[in-house]
Amino acid sequence: MTKLVEDSSPVRDTSPETTASDATALAVLRLRYWQHLLNEMLKEKQFKIPIHLGFGHEAAAVALDYSMAMEDRLCLTHRNAVYNLARIKSLDAILQHYRLEECSPAGGLMGSMNLAVDGSAIAYTSSILGNNLPVAAGMAMNRLVTGQSGAVFVLTGDGAMEEGSFWETLVFSCSHHLPLVIVVENNDHSMSSTIKQRRCNINLDQVCAGIGVKYFSASGAVVEDSIAVLSQARESAVSGNPVCVELRLSTFCQHAGPTPGWPDDPLRISIEDGLLVTDSPDDPVYHVREALGVDRYRSVSDE
Repeated sequence: MTKLVEDSSPVRDTSPETTASDATALAVLRLRYWQHLLNEMLKEKQFKIPIHLGFGHEAAAVALDYSMAMEDRLCLTHRNAVYNLARIKSLDAILQHYRLEECSPAGGLMGSMNLAVDGSAIAYTSSILGNNLPVAAGMAMNRLVTGQSGAVFVLTGDGAMEEGSFWETLVFSCSHHLPLVIVVENNDHSMSSTIKQRRCNINLDQVCAGIGVKYFSASGAVVEDSIAVLSQARESAVSGNPVCVELRLSTFCQHAGPTPGWPDDPLRISIEDGLLVTDSPDDPVYHVREALGVDRYRSVSDE
């Protein structure tokens, strides 16, 4: 089941008491906290459906949320939890779908792998590998033909970019000057394999140069860096120059379900250990702690 909604509007919370930097830092911490709560619920087997969390993707999700304008739309993959949370800013709204309590306008339960929460500007979410790319291109083409403003953002990964739909979308968007931003989450992981284990290395910079698509890259663990490149990409896209943005990040949780996923699982995530999952620059919360300072970080985390 998938969902296509073009008339939804994004939701943003702002506070005059905080700076933009503070707001993004706190948004990252909020997403990490909500994911911790979901992970604990998954451990308790509270859901009947597979849920793909995104520990390590919080900064990218916040950056995308802050880079989108009111008229923009977003297309997601099966690993959409953190992006739905970033856009709708409500854990309860997500839980209604995960618990199969909430219906979509069409009457169907959204579940998790195709979740596009109402009012989030998420127009389409698909569990089919690479499927959201041509859909996003079609939406961008529709905007071009009908004279609608705004850009279409579409998420994909270093695994899905091996699909033909990725390359076709690059060529098609460049040929027709579509207002499209393709965001590649490069976490060097697809299901259970690294890039080296499954294919040759692909230099996206050179690929995009050969096609004529603009290319930007940033650390997906650093929210301000990601906002900078995504905002620049949007500006280019609405001018008729589609962009491919590569965000390098790490995924700390299992492919789906709880982490740890089995008794001797080497991956361990527990809310009792605090918000930080790994004390390294790979973790977005690490950068938030550095930006806020240890004392303020501890104060905010305790709240």
